[in-house]
Amino acid sequence: MKLIEDLLESVAHLDCPIRRACVGLYWTVVESRYTGIAHTYKTNRKVELEFSGQLTRKTALELALRLRSWEPLECSLGLAALNSLIDPSGSPGNIFERICEIAAGKTVAVIGRFPFNNRVTQVARTAYLLELDPDEGELPSYASEEVIPGSDIVLITATALINKTLPRLLELSRHATTVVLGPSTPMNDVLFRYGADIISGVRVTNPDALFDSVAQGVKKFGKLEGIEPVNRCRQRDVSR
Repeated sequence: MKLIEDLLESVAHLDCPIRRACVGLYWTVVESRYTGIAHTYKTNRKVELEFSGQLTRKTALELALRLRSWEPLECSLGLAALNSLIDPSGSPGNIFERICEIAAGKTVAVIGRFPFNNRVTQVARTAYLLELDPDEGELPSYASEEVIPGSDIVLITATALINKTLPRLLELSRHATTVVLGPSTPMNDVLFRYGADIISGVRVTNPDALFDSVAQGVKKFGKLEGIEPVNRCRQRDVSR
């Protein structure tokens, strides 16, 4: 998958040892050059990670290469390792208000279950909420082929990198203002080349606090300690 290969190529020269890694119930964290985080993407199958218990004997790039895997748990580890090699530069601040501003009166497609979805539904002219396992009021993920091309704003969870749907979602969103967001987001300009207008991830400010949160089962993003949200825009008008 070219997007994943380009992300891996962009960090290949930055390889370094792993300091520590934690595969938690809800989040996976890897500390190398920086500290990277990704959603722990689980399935109903029982899976043991390759070289489990020996991950710190690998380099960050060796773990990042698992982003190629079709096993979601391996891919989660790969994404966290990739993020640990990327300088998470960006403007600090929660993207929530910006999203509500640009979504007002527009047709919005949201791929992912975010805390602000209800607010987006209130301010948007039309809001489509898409999920792999939809609840009431949500559409199944395959509806993306129908609703995204007609949307003005598209919000995409970065976990779409894990299930390999992000390239297609970005392609469908090429005429929209597109935001890739969530703690799993690589703060890497490669995403801009594939059509993202805004990338919104996190910078880890206190690795010890984050590892404690993840190891102790914190689920909600807002309860994770040791991180701050950061955002970066492609150099173009994103207010259309």
